[in-house]
Amino acid sequence: MAGPPVPPPAQPGPPTGEQPAEQPELTPEERRERRQNRWLMLVTLIAVAAAAAGVYAIFEAQDAKDEAEDRGAVNSLQADVEVLREQVTQRLDQVESRLDDTADAETLTKLQNDVNDLDKQVKDLDQQSGGSDNVTSRLDDLEQRIEDLEQDSNSNN
Repeated sequence: MAGPPVPPPAQPGPPTGEQPAEQPELTPEERRERRQNRWLMLVTLIAVAAAAAGVYAIFEAQDAKDEAEDRGAVNSLQADVEVLREQVTQRLDQVESRLDDTADAETLTKLQNDVNDLDKQVKDLDQQSGGSDNVTSRLDDLEQRIEDLEQDSNSNN
């Protein structure tokens, strides 16, 4: 079975009754004006690209400047910390030196025990001698010497 006849494809062509509109010939002045417009568009695009590159360069320069300022602030802070570290080290050395010069607790305890023993001996002698002023004055002298030693030890701290 054969179907209905198929018409051949239509050929493109001018519409019936109308003539294609032809471009009128451009005058030399119009051609010059179009050429100028093309060049003006090209120069405008180049100027816009140059302006964008300039703005980008300004931002990069500002970022580099900010980075340099930040590095300067960090360097200044590091110098301050180093000075502080040196001062603290000196103070610690001074304190350690003073601690080395002082008597330790064991020596002070031993000295106090010796004083107490001497005090007891003096009281015993005083009771045996019947209250002699000689023993009391010697005890007072001994106590004064001990106080002087303690003051010297504390002044070295």
